[in-house]
Amino acid sequence: MNKNKLLLIGIITLAILGIVTIFYLTKEDPVKRQIEQVKKNPPKIPEIKEDVLNNLLIEDNPEGTPRYSDDLTFEQMVALYRKNYGKNITNKWVQIRLIEDLIRTLKEKYPDSWVTELYIMLKAAFPDLADEIFKRFEQYQEYQKWLEDERNDLYSLSPEERQEVLWNKRYEIFGEDVAKEIWAGELKSQELKQTLKEIDQSTGDINDKVQQFKSSIQQIYGENAQDFLSKRNFEVSQTFLQLPSVQKELQNMDSETRYKTLRQIRSSLGMDPDTVKRLEDLDKERDIRWEIGQQYMIEREALIKRGASEEELDKLRLKYFNPEMAEILKQEEESGFFRFKEQRVYGVN
Repeated sequence: MNKNKLLLIGIITLAILGIVTIFYLTKEDPVKRQIEQVKKNPPKIPEIKEDVLNNLLIEDNPEGTPRYSDDLTFEQMVALYRKNYGKNITNKWVQIRLIEDLIRTLKEKYPDSWVTELYIMLKAAFPDLADEIFKRFEQYQEYQKWLEDERNDLYSLSPEERQEVLWNKRYEIFGEDVAKEIWAGELKSQELKQTLKEIDQSTGDINDKVQQFKSSIQQIYGENAQDFLSKRNFEVSQTFLQLPSVQKELQNMDSETRYKTLRQIRSSLGMDPDTVKRLEDLDKERDIRWEIGQQYMIEREALIKRGASEEELDKLRLKYFNPEMAEILKQEEESGFFRFKEQRVYGVN
């Protein structure tokens, strides 16, 4: 057999292997198969009139807020996607939000050809970036399939191990820079969580700690720090208050000093005066509830020690609580849960 024949056989063999490989990679993944078909034979893109946005049909939701009609033409959908995403479309996180929006909409509208329709919509709405975003879509699908396939293994890992595996996979699929841009919010949250651990272990009183926390938020979120606090001040305050070192100091205060300290913390972390006042009133209600609960538990333990009947326990609950709360406590106690034996977290429960 001459060299030309050997070379031809080698080429044919490699081609067959390539075809077989593609077949096995895509046979169980119809989305992957559709993606490959679109890349191989890109569909024709309709021409778009640029003045259709003014013709979008607007309806009212039951709560009175406006919404766009579900019965949109192709051109109106293109206009709407440009309006909602065009300003920041170069941002990789925004591209992922667009992709998720398109998947939800087009899967329902075109269950058998939604991948093709997604490509057409991208080309029509953002022609200069469509191929880049479609590539991002392909990466997104690969990542989502991996998450689904690895779900059980991921849940078996510790939170730290799981984060490491997730980030390694994101870097592998998207590239490190793109992954960090897509999950920038998560990175900031992780950084803030680590900062809280360090603050909890630091010396200084509660006022020092809250100032450290505010400075860390400013450093992590930069020019967006104020916006972050305005939107998430309740969550941020609750997280700070649950630090063991903060709780230890609050527990050692008398009630008036504690109310004053909680006011200062909440105000410092961006809460408006009305919210601060409302939460202080709630703190006072909780204090009364816990005092009643502790007295109830003392009497309950005494009854249990002398072998009290269930009827006596029912009467005791009604002595301290209204019938609805008494019934809730009874069900909890029968299941082995005693809420007034739980750890008191000042400012939280």
